Amino acid sequence: MQSQRICFSELRIRRARSSARACIVATACASLSVLVPRGASALASSASPSAITPAQADANRLASDRLEWAGFPLLGGSTDIGVQLGAVATLTLVAPRIQPYAWRVDGIASLSVKSGPRGTEVVQQSHGMRWDLPVGGGGRIRLIPAIYYDKTINAGYFGLGNAAPVITNADGAVGDRYQFRHEEFGTRVLARTPISGALGVMYGWQFRYVNPKPYAFSALAIDASTRLPDGRPKIYGMQPTMISTLNGGLLHDTRNDEVFPKHGVYNIAAVRASTALPSSSNMQWLGFNVTLQGYTTLPGNIVLAGRLMGDAMTGNVPFYDLSQGGAFELTDMPGGGDSIRGVPNGRYSGLLKAVANIELRRMNGSVQLFGSTFQIGTTAFIDTGRIWSDYSFRNPQDGSGIGLKYGVGGGPIVIWDTAAVFRIDVAYSPDATAANPGFPIGVYVNNGVLF
Repeated sequence: MQSQRICFSELRIRRARSSARACIVATACASLSVLVPRGASALASSASPSAITPAQADANRLASDRLEWAGFPLLGGSTDIGVQLGAVATLTLVAPRIQPYAWRVDGIASLSVKSGPRGTEVVQQSHGMRWDLPVGGGGRIRLIPAIYYDKTINAGYFGLGNAAPVITNADGAVGDRYQFRHEEFGTRVLARTPISGALGVMYGWQFRYVNPKPYAFSALAIDASTRLPDGRPKIYGMQPTMISTLNGGLLHDTRNDEVFPKHGVYNIAAVRASTALPSSSNMQWLGFNVTLQGYTTLPGNIVLAGRLMGDAMTGNVPFYDLSQGGAFELTDMPGGGDSIRGVPNGRYSGLLKAVANIELRRMNGSVQLFGSTFQIGTTAFIDTGRIWSDYSFRNPQDGSGIGLKYGVGGGPIVIWDTAAVFRIDVAYSPDATAANPGFPIGVYVNNGVLF
């Protein structure tokens, strides 16, 4: 069973890398937005819900300066991760003169506890904060610093290639054969600077400390002990490592809104360069990413959103980055809640990845409660993509044929006041059974739209 993922829009705080698929026991929204009106057109408080139109809700969102906070506690879990507890929160200063806001802080704290053969232990931890400061550098630079810590005992690694097999036990279970222990601490600082009109540049630096530990006789342990015919290791990254990454790229952004875009495009072309210490790890690599996102509004106030992503790496890449990609911050790719939903993260690993997503989003109505506006809607999506082990495009590890993986699904979405978006994605994928035989469903709790 895969754990639910809490992610933040656009540039996300990193989450724990569990390969277990999630059953949500409960997710309770218990906090309330606090508005501090600074103008006569600010939202009026109300102790009871009253219906308003989507157009009125949009107007209210942009009407006045105000401080908004939103958040909810997390209560969930599964037979794999035990009981999960935590909270996610967002604090935003909204100012009509500054788009999309004056500043914003996102935070998450989450852990799960389970009793097992080693006694009661913490199975997962995921903690982090991200700041977004559009008025940094006197308004010429948008600063996005972040810090995070993740630790999990069931991160996913199924082997290399687009056709990596899954071997089950006689009872159909896989145990910890495709899992490993993963601990990671990281911090980053990103900066975004406009060039002209919709064009801009983004650049930054990231530091990570990564400490993976394989289980005995797992797929990771087997690959870590394997040498290629030329004597090189099959995979890199088995020792505790400090990784430094420099990022840079071009942006083209014509979206009407970053929080819930309804028209426009957001395109990225970026490069990243990474090196690792100690030098005995022998890891240095480059990454290249192109992401194309587009939005248009269809009749019936339905937003059609699409995304194409290509990610390529070269060099001696650690195995845990082979199942990730991204322009300025690594996320699970092609599996996990940020890419092909329903496919377990770590299910496929390779140097080259391609992913496509199509979503239909519709806000069905709004209510005003305790001075906060809640827009309530639904999403439907199709995700697909694949990976290649190398650039020969003939590696037997990638199988034959088109090899596309996919996930389909949908779920509810809520816009809480101006800058907080919460959604639940429920996805079907035949690949989901690799992490949980007999249960081809992935469930993800998210903050923000996927793209």
